[in-house]
Amino acid sequence: MSLAGGALQRFRQVCSTCRQRSTAPIAQPHAGISVDDSISFASVQATVRAALKVLPHTPGVYLFRDQVGRVIYLGRSRDLARRVRSYWVDLGDRPHLARMVARVQWIEPVVCASEHEAAFLESDLLDRHRTRFNRTLGMESQVWLRLETRAENPSLEVRHQVDADGASWFGPYLGWEPARHAAGGLHRLFAIRFAGSRLTRSDRELARSLGVAEQDLATLAISIRRVLDREPRAVHSALHRLKLLRDDAARRLAFEHAALLQTELRSLQWICAPQKLSGLEPVEADVYGAAGSTAVVLALRDGRLSQRHVLAHDGHRRKPRMNPEWVELAYANACVMNALAQAQALGPLGWRPPPRTPAARSR
Repeated sequence: MSLAGGALQRFRQVCSTCRQRSTAPIAQPHAGISVDDSISFASVQATVRAALKVLPHTPGVYLFRDQVGRVIYLGRSRDLARRVRSYWVDLGDRPHLARMVARVQWIEPVVCASEHEAAFLESDLLDRHRTRFNRTLGMESQVWLRLETRAENPSLEVRHQVDADGASWFGPYLGWEPARHAAGGLHRLFAIRFAGSRLTRSDRELARSLGVAEQDLATLAISIRRVLDREPRAVHSALHRLKLLRDDAARRLAFEHAALLQTELRSLQWICAPQKLSGLEPVEADVYGAAGSTAVVLALRDGRLSQRHVLAHDGHRRKPRMNPEWVELAYANACVMNALAQAQALGPLGWRPPPRTPAARSR
């Protein structure tokens, strides 16, 4: 199973668990969650203590709010429960966080399909909420991968902006370095640059040693495209091949090369993870999900998660009109919000509106 497929499968398993338990009283911690014994609950606010017991082990963003509902800190994690609880364990070497934790009255979790998706939402929310205790403001750059398949100069490159130049574009992705290393890993597997028609003498020798010829260009381009389109079998195959190369390098004691392959492996996992919160084609929709007595509406505007509305569920079933992955995301968030509501840990909600884009202002 590829990372993209595996992450999506785990995400759906969480939804299935929530579906089974969403109508049951929350008397014990959320399914599959064990509360860390090292947390000193005597010094924790009752609302925070209740929230810590029902947070899910899924990727997402967490917002800490003070007693008047202001967002004072926010972050992301591949495991919301483990990460958020870590703030209430031992912060002896991080006094600024200890001061922040003492002010936390409410925890607001937002479930995402992957850590990459959470990174996009974290960056967006940091741009809207200039929090007191965040030291960084989501500085990862947004980039795209450009696949050029013309025989004169085939390539796979990282770019900061999309141009209408006839090439194939993929993304966006957060982080120049992960995208660069992912492109390096893909080129290692599918050496499309050496399938061009205008190679230098040294490049022709390299192409010969790699077993790559000009007639392989179309096949190599299709292979890269399938990975970047997150086709499960293609992603799984690419990751598996990089793992084999890494392990072989380690056996030969070529540790620097093995470390580079490991970086390319992690980077390819990063860009292939499910990610819907930013894309080449902006989404405009309201996506509804309900669990127990709680409903969630994800308001998508200009391709961004503009707002997450939490409402009382009226009992009516609504026929989904969106991509099933969006509906699952709304449902997973409804499960978490329902658990917080039943644990009496649902506090102030609502995000500052995102700044309007030039395209939106012109409409």
